[in-house]
Amino acid sequence: MDRSPSLAELQRWTRWALTHPLGIDRALSRSPAPGLPDRFTEPPASAVDALAGDDVSGRSARDRLAIYSGGYFSRLHGTLAGEYPRLAAALGPEVFRALVAAHLLRSPSSSPSLADLGADLPSTLADSSLGAPWCVDLARLERALGEVWLSDAAPASALTPPPGGDWERLRLGLSPALRLLRLDFDVADWEPGDPPAAPRVHSLVVWRAGGSTGLERLEPGPAVLLHALAEGRALGDACGIAAASGVDAETVSGAFSGWAGRGWFSGAADLEPAR
Repeated sequence: MDRSPSLAELQRWTRWALTHPLGIDRALSRSPAPGLPDRFTEPPASAVDALAGDDVSGRSARDRLAIYSGGYFSRLHGTLAGEYPRLAAALGPEVFRALVAAHLLRSPSSSPSLADLGADLPSTLADSSLGAPWCVDLARLERALGEVWLSDAAPASALTPPPGGDWERLRLGLSPALRLLRLDFDVADWEPGDPPAAPRVHSLVVWRAGGSTGLERLEPGPAVLLHALAEGRALGDACGIAAASGVDAETVSGAFSGWAGRGWFSGAADLEPAR
């Protein structure tokens, strides 16, 4: 370029070059990359000429940019490997690296917190041809385990009747430190070196209580009830759905008692407007 880039132009171009999904060589080649989102189009003002003119013995502009470009990807790769250690082991290093690259292309880092980077990684895996189907459930479980530690756990408290004792219209909110998963494979106990997880359609609750994490597979009847509550159903409707599935009142009562004791409910309950 005929003039030195402004600071804003230098920052904009450097960010584009270092985060280019096809790597620094492809970015510097200025060759078309069909199919990439518009955000990966080179900014109008290029800074490569300014960088190239800043001589460093034994290091070209490409060499210096490559150090930072590789470091950027390595940090994000390391973050996701730390959040999904069992998934990384299940896929293997090369496939997991390809998954990370695909995920960053689909959902580039845009949050001040790296804890948000892997939020949609299970969806990226599900939409790709990488890994066996059971690995998607493993990814969903590992994300849920991470999320419960990023959320405030509700204190364990007994359920109290609403004003007027109208339980049927009560809506119960689940704890923000709880995740309810519908899974097709038995991934809860899978560890690196084990055979592929076996098929098993079930519901799994992941929650945090104090300094520990709990995992519980629900029986089909209680699972129907808890899923109905998670969908925002009033208590009366949820119990009706459970009863239609063959769940008796004693099972419902016992389930509620245990769930409340574990802190599965947030304690914030709203009354559904009377019909």
